[in-house]
Amino acid sequence: MKIFSKWRVFAAALVLGGALLYGTQPAPVVASDHDDGETNIKSRNLSLTDLYVFREDWQTGNPADNGNLIMVMNTNPRSLPRQQYYFNTEATYSFNIGRQSSANNPVNGQTDLRLDFNFGEPNANGQQSFTMDVVTVANELPTGQITVAGGNTTPAAPLLGNPNPAPVVNNLAVNGQNVTVFAGLREDPFFFDVQAFFKVRAALANAGPAAGFATADFAQDFAKDYNVNSIVVRVPISLLQTQGVAETTFDVWETISLPVDLAARQ
Repeated sequence: MKIFSKWRVFAAALVLGGALLYGTQPAPVVASDHDDGETNIKSRNLSLTDLYVFREDWQTGNPADNGNLIMVMNTNPRSLPRQQYYFNTEATYSFNIGRQSSANNPVNGQTDLRLDFNFGEPNANGQQSFTMDVVTVANELPTGQITVAGGNTTPAAPLLGNPNPAPVVNNLAVNGQNVTVFAGLREDPFFFDVQAFFKVRAALANAGPAAGFATADFAQDFAKDYNVNSIVVRVPISLLQTQGVAETTFDVWETISLPVDLAARQ
């Protein structure tokens, strides 16, 4: 697997990265850099975009929330507003988690725990059911699994009617603890001035005039008004820890997997 390591922060440390993994057995691996595009053999909903991981109290400011980790996986880039897009029903969307005893440890790419999401066919209302598997891993092999069913996605807003319907919040019980999951369309939070990027790249390659990036007030956001398919998980940090060890540092990366027989067709 190719992993793009960007940064790590302590307390709920993380590595941001993405890869499109074909199959749970050895198979071709293709890295993702926000938008792989769409081809006649690969749908857009197999394209990873951004991963966000943070401790809940960093967002809410409430010290009581410091025991939860928020993980956000975005896929299916450049989705148009108020149109329904679905998660791939043959793929597994995974948060891969590596436990670390210290934020100073090097990243090793080793998965100790995985949160897997599998989606069913959409119903007449555009809603997909899903299951969440909590998989423990040792030496790259699964050693245990808890499967929780009963999750449902939030359908897109209708073309006529309330543009901001209430999201479906799924509360899934795992070993007596509550994991909160949202799955559905959201506005793409990624900010990218693509025109400035190509001008700067050309300038650095001596293939164009000198160029620089505009300030936030004047930059043109290419992702504005585009949506993504998001999986948002609020998970107790204690659920991620080794029993009796209580690690406070985690590496996190995201993958999308296809069964090997399907991967061979790609």
